[in-house]
Amino acid sequence: MAALIEEGSVKILLKSLHEYRGPGRRGTGFYNPTLEIDRDLTVAFCAHAAREGAYTFLDGLAATGIRGIRIAKEVGENLEVDINERKPESYELVKKNIALNEVKARALNHDLRTLLQQKKYDYIDIDPYGSPVPFLPYLFRALKKRTYLTVTATDTATLCGVWRRTCIRKYQAIPLKGETSKEAGLRILTGYIARQAAGEGYGFTPLLAYTRSHFFRVYGMMKRGVKAAEESLSHVGWIYWDDGWRTSPFQHFLGEPRAGPLWIGPLHDEAVLYDIQQEVETRKLKKKEELMKLLQYFHEEAHLPPLYYESSSIAKECRTSQPKMATILAELKDRGYEAGTCHFSPDAFKTDAPYEIITSLFG
Repeated sequence: MAALIEEGSVKILLKSLHEYRGPGRRGTGFYNPTLEIDRDLTVAFCAHAAREGAYTFLDGLAATGIRGIRIAKEVGENLEVDINERKPESYELVKKNIALNEVKARALNHDLRTLLQQKKYDYIDIDPYGSPVPFLPYLFRALKKRTYLTVTATDTATLCGVWRRTCIRKYQAIPLKGETSKEAGLRILTGYIARQAAGEGYGFTPLLAYTRSHFFRVYGMMKRGVKAAEESLSHVGWIYWDDGWRTSPFQHFLGEPRAGPLWIGPLHDEAVLYDIQQEVETRKLKKKEELMKLLQYFHEEAHLPPLYYESSSIAKECRTSQPKMATILAELKDRGYEAGTCHFSPDAFKTDAPYEIITSLFG
């Protein structure tokens, strides 16, 4: 039964309304209401991109078209927004939703891989069911000298090491299974994008990257040039365990790596985060408080080293009670180490302290 929903400042017609809790296979006009906060973040990021000069926007795998329509409606009327959906029935729904909201946007009905050969964009959003890997080789002809790129992956079991051989085959990277696998998976995805870009003469820099429920999502900048490509590759490397999590550049081995190659540089740009935060503050959003809390986590993570520890796991290992997070962080900072919380898990924290120091707090 057809349904009409409201999100942000738009109304969207759906073929039917269902509640989705995971990465279920997309049917006609797939819409997941739990991802409203993520679309709020996309709108805020695109507002930042528009202020930086982005004019042409592509929602490459649109389903209902809600993401692209919100960009057209909420970011700026003078933008050129293309909303692409390959499935004929969903494409018809996209056209209806564009007309319903009276926005300046163009509905397209192409295989994304073909479309990416036809036009260049300032912002490209690739949000597939499953892995983005099949689309990335076709991306580079659609890039300008500088293009914002957003990529989603829902094959989290692969990137988190449940399907190790699949990760090695698809992403040419060794995954990390178990604790900290979420961040390692996100960094494998980011590193894979950077490696593919370097081969095509582009540097890729993540500006904002995170995981929530069943997906990874990376916002970044593609910049043409050998210098940019080499700078980007300098942040791709390996992860080791040596009295705590340690990293090394791609060309330097410190023994047998636990995971990689993956992105070992920062996942967030603090200046971009601040701009997005200011943008969110000005908007009326149902989940503003939740989004602001998420952005605050990103700010805290931005200057901290790769990979986190979980206090519950350490307490179990040490056979002791779990200290309060505030106590752990205060003790580490008092001893001269960096420390902070992160968005990956409620009891996760990051620090540059040796593991021996960390476990001593659980005695």
